[in-house]
Amino acid sequence: MSDRRPRSSESDSVKHKPDYQLLVCIGVLVPFGLVMVYSSSFVEGFVYYDNGFHYMTRQLFAATVGTVGLIVTQRIDYRTWRTYSLHLLALAFLLLVLTGFVLPAEMTEVNNSRSWIRLGFFSFQPSEFVKLALIIYLASWLSRRAGKVANFNTGMLPFAAVVGIFTALVMVGRDLGSSTVMVSVAALVYFVAGASLWHFLGAGVLGGVFFLLAINVASYRLERINAWLDPFAYYSGAGFQPIHALYALASGGVFGLGIGQSRQKYLWLPQSYTDTILAIIGEELGLIGTLFVVGCFAFIAFRGFRIANSAPNGYAALLATGLTLWIVIQAVINLAVATTLVPFTGITLPFLSYGGTSLMMSMIAIGMLLNVSKYTLVDTDQPPSLRTRYEHIRAAIAALLPFGRRDRGPRVSIPRSRRGTRERPE
Repeated sequence: MSDRRPRSSESDSVKHKPDYQLLVCIGVLVPFGLVMVYSSSFVEGFVYYDNGFHYMTRQLFAATVGTVGLIVTQRIDYRTWRTYSLHLLALAFLLLVLTGFVLPAEMTEVNNSRSWIRLGFFSFQPSEFVKLALIIYLASWLSRRAGKVANFNTGMLPFAAVVGIFTALVMVGRDLGSSTVMVSVAALVYFVAGASLWHFLGAGVLGGVFFLLAINVASYRLERINAWLDPFAYYSGAGFQPIHALYALASGGVFGLGIGQSRQKYLWLPQSYTDTILAIIGEELGLIGTLFVVGCFAFIAFRGFRIANSAPNGYAALLATGLTLWIVIQAVINLAVATTLVPFTGITLPFLSYGGTSLMMSMIAIGMLLNVSKYTLVDTDQPPSLRTRYEHIRAAIAALLPFGRRDRGPRVSIPRSRRGTRERPE
């Protein structure tokens, strides 16, 4: 996947306005998330901190910092991050080592998970930064290895080593949820870049084995699995949260009980403002509110993959793909958890759940995605392989589901420029 753009297509990839539709979607989600964090956390904040605005104030601070981060990153040329990709990865490695091995437990441990750095009022979750740094590094590394990605020694082996090291460091902090998101995003970016299907499937099987081992070595994870299979049998333990999440969703009906009218937030649903905020949204705004949230993330996926499909070079395409996958996969897992389709994992819902680091990193990721959108090829009405009126949708899907391909080249479509030229491999 080359980053050399032909001279004849420079006019098509010249800097232009960002994807305002994506920006508007985020501009709706973040304030909506602030309202729902306040509504879902008011009771707990009042009971434990004598301040119903406790969580809302912290989330508002994170949203402010995140907004600044979004504005700054959408103005920084996306190619700049490629220059510092190794530096960012080294910083991520250092943060994980500090969290897992150096800093005392009282500075890093929250809810039996050693995955935080706490400095008074300020707390930071390194795994969120690791996801971003790893995406930037993989986009840079994979785009430089055009034609070598499908080779086991030059592609699969070093890829697995890098991802494996960071996954192991995150797992030291007992954060299986973040590890799952990180591995899923990295694997799909690798596949899009042109990985061998057999290598990809083999790695998936091996990853599944390690996932099962990670579950079996920790009794609390086994209890979560058992509670997911039969929550009422574990009502006084791990089944309590999923049962009351379902109660919240069921009691909301179609139109909900109204903003602020949730019953489950009265200390029935643990941490209702974080992992299971969707349950409170469903209770207060009903099925309509739940579908609104699902629709917003579907729209983010559509815009993000469209940006990736129209990217001017391989690095930009992989970067946009990785950033989009990060947001979407994390959202899908959280939605599945809230509806008990999968066991509870402790993953936040991007832009909506309480969690300062998650919100800030997600907004920075969107800022980077918006910057890539400024350089997309402007004439993508007729990509060479998708000549239908649904090409913009099918091209986005083709970035991840390349059915019918027999070559081992990169799977991100390269749009046709206005002069009919295509990007040529180096």
